[in-house]
Amino acid sequence: MAQVRSTLCVAIVQAATEGLGLVRNVLLARALGPAEMGVVAVLTLTLSLLDMISDFGPDRLLVQAEDGDREEFQSTSHLLLLLRGGGTAGALLLLAMPVGGYLGRADAAWMIAALALVPLIRGAIHLDSKRVQRRLEFRGTMFIELSAACAATAAALVLAPRVPSAAVLVWVSLAQVVALVGMSHVVAERPYQVGAQRDVLNRLLSFGWPLALNGVIMFGALQGDRLVVMASSSTADLGRYAVAFQLTMVPALLISRVASTVWLPWLSRSQSDTEQFRQRVKRVTETLGGVALGFSLGVLSLGNPAIRWLYGAGFVVSESVMMWLGAMQGIRILRAVPSLVALSRADSFNPLVSNLLRFAGIAAAAVAGMSGGDLSAIAACGCGGELVALVGSVVLLQRRHQLDVRPIVRTSSNFVMGVLAAGLGRHVPASLWGLNGIALAVAGLCLVRSVWAVLPHCAVVSRGEPQASYEPVLAKTGS
Repeated sequence: MAQVRSTLCVAIVQAATEGLGLVRNVLLARALGPAEMGVVAVLTLTLSLLDMISDFGPDRLLVQAEDGDREEFQSTSHLLLLLRGGGTAGALLLLAMPVGGYLGRADAAWMIAALALVPLIRGAIHLDSKRVQRRLEFRGTMFIELSAACAATAAALVLAPRVPSAAVLVWVSLAQVVALVGMSHVVAERPYQVGAQRDVLNRLLSFGWPLALNGVIMFGALQGDRLVVMASSSTADLGRYAVAFQLTMVPALLISRVASTVWLPWLSRSQSDTEQFRQRVKRVTETLGGVALGFSLGVLSLGNPAIRWLYGAGFVVSESVMMWLGAMQGIRILRAVPSLVALSRADSFNPLVSNLLRFAGIAAAAVAGMSGGDLSAIAACGCGGELVALVGSVVLLQRRHQLDVRPIVRTSSNFVMGVLAAGLGRHVPASLWGLNGIALAVAGLCLVRSVWAVLPHCAVVSRGEPQASYEPVLAKTGS
């Protein structure tokens, strides 16, 4: 029960943090409009790229390493974070003029230069809240993240009406990072120290360079579509696409994160029992498949009304763009299934390959964008890339682990059929009411089938299932 409570608390805080992020985005969008939100998207993408490719993950090794509780380990991790912050800040200063020139705005250059303060300040974060996670204590981390999100949201609420340009992002980001770093020192049990122990630094670099490489891949997989829109469309189009993309992506990512937190240890515990593992994989597949289909159909029906209500009519995108974005994020939820199953068997190669295959959609989107394709064509290519990544992940799972992937194939086929039928029903002219009705009926049947498959699993959860104890596996001290 303690593990369940911890998982529930982490999920609630993550949901609250993402929800506050959505509130900030709404405040900025309503105050700035599509064109300025496009500039905000460019600034955010630039900062996000440098953050992801410089993330060597010392906070994660601090939790996983057998000797991560040593003060020398923590102080050396602090040194690496300071170096990362300084390097990222320097890179932003170098990019300030080129990005400003690309946007054709002199003020964009100083915005990028001012944003260099964000990684510089974040480099001084105290890692003690991460260290205590070794004892399965998450309260400090949750308090820090929630405090930072609240500070940023408050800054957006106060400043967005008063700073009617993308420059407001600088002040909101600074408020967030100051709260993040400040609270990390407030909740720390140990004093802040910086040191340099060579063997620890070597281990941190050895552990971190694959993560940094994966950061490049993840950035492309998550942000590639928006980069294509940035290169091929106006800043106003980028602002609209970025708003619609975030509105659909954030819930999908949250679902995937919660699924990983809840189900990864649950799957891992059943490795020795083949039949139990098969049943658990089937349960995870059908549950996430139902969630994915319901999510995508909800986006198709309610996506633009939600944008109009939250952001304003100026941010509404076409029905076809919303359909492809909804399908894209639904497939991304489905992709969590083979990734979770592979990771439960200590196979990190599967999600890596899946993210690499996602680049097929980005390449197609780049061709479409440079050939004059509209936002709908770019979103369709992104959706195709997600589908290629899902198929590749499932095939790799079957070949590397000889698992029965038929439940994943059936669930995925039901998802594709339901989304295609719903999309057809929305786009068929009203005069063809018979075809329209058939398409919507097929979509409804697919949704009913998903719900029907999930109901037995809900009954098992309500009765309760014996749970084995779970302790995190600590990495060995070797490099």
